[in-house]
Amino acid sequence: MTLLVISLPLEPMSASTEFDYVLSDDGLRVSSAGRARADALPRLPHSGDQRVALAPVRALSWHRVSFPEGVSAGSSRMRAVLEGLLEDQLLDAIDRLHVALPLRLQAGLPQWVASCDRRWLAMAVQGLEAAGQPLARVVPEWGPPAAPWRLHVRGTVDAPQAVVCSDKGVSLLPWDAQAQAWLLPSATNDAAGVTPAARDALQALPEISADPSLQASVSQWLGRPVQVLAEGEHWLRAAVSPWDLTRGLQMRKRMQRGRLAWWQAPRWRAAQRAAALLAGVNLLGLNAWAWVDQQQLQAGQARLTQVFSRSFPKVPVIIDAPLQMAAEVRRLEQASAIPSATDLDVMLGVLSRALPADRSPRSLDYGDAKLRLKGLSLTDAETAALSAELRARGYSLTPDAGTLLLQAAPEPAALAALKGTP
Repeated sequence: MTLLVISLPLEPMSASTEFDYVLSDDGLRVSSAGRARADALPRLPHSGDQRVALAPVRALSWHRVSFPEGVSAGSSRMRAVLEGLLEDQLLDAIDRLHVALPLRLQAGLPQWVASCDRRWLAMAVQGLEAAGQPLARVVPEWGPPAAPWRLHVRGTVDAPQAVVCSDKGVSLLPWDAQAQAWLLPSATNDAAGVTPAARDALQALPEISADPSLQASVSQWLGRPVQVLAEGEHWLRAAVSPWDLTRGLQMRKRMQRGRLAWWQAPRWRAAQRAAALLAGVNLLGLNAWAWVDQQQLQAGQARLTQVFSRSFPKVPVIIDAPLQMAAEVRRLEQASAIPSATDLDVMLGVLSRALPADRSPRSLDYGDAKLRLKGLSLTDAETAALSAELRARGYSLTPDAGTLLLQAAPEPAALAALKGTP
């Protein structure tokens, strides 16, 4: 699965806005990186590929809230609940902000929510979509906050910056003595910049990383090993975050969201292959079943053709065995002077024996082996009795445009006997 990670700029998006990006062929390692406008970003060739955007640290603010019972992410009361919970924490009017919720709400427990400028996020999402770069998700570059603390130093040698993820939030500040004082407010600076107590406390942090260009200086300053973490590698790690900052975003139109983006993650590849194999086995089974049914049908047709060939060897070409067999039976009946069930005199004899003694039709119309009876006045009960009597003799009686239509049963007895011949 190819993964394209795009970093969203802080300024409002325009046609000339350029985006930093990294591209990974397997979702684990950086294949290429660059900077381009939206319409010049790399294209993803397959439907299972993902395009994820990163919201920078400065674009988000994190707030810790406790949701009341009975409120879900899709609840109509959610906006009012957020206004009450965040009223004292937000510097901007909440109607200008978009608040992203965690993947699962847990009532009564403190949870982090992220807020950002709604117009900025909607313009970025819709602008990329208009340029043919629809996003599966928008995730935070750093966050959500968590304990234990995490410290990452990035930027240039002349102007390093510290990203601090802690149980107090996510902060970006210059990497200097003031940063240490912010991290450890109880510590005091000495002439060298940091007291031994502050330095010891920083060394105790479980996870400290730095850009490759800053790793040596940060490690020397702290007196402990520091993990090297390049920007592109961190972006790939952030892209698998379960967060989606666009959940519930208003103004988001026609965006092709990856509802099954989690299924496309690298850790689900074995399950994907198993599902594909299962679907292939089922398809193969259906094809085999259809092939067996087709073979049985062809075998039945072949047996019927063999019966016809044995019964009427003079017929050179067999196209429709049942139809040709019925025609040949009629010819045999006519040639041998055996009365046929469709002959007029036979049909009249059957009708006369079945009709009540005091009833007779005013007129008869015979043609195409069918006899129409006109002017035969019968009650519903008499009609039903007459139909049953004729059915027992191998005929059907049906109403037809004010008349009664008498005809032989669809399949003559001789044809049925031939079909039953093994």
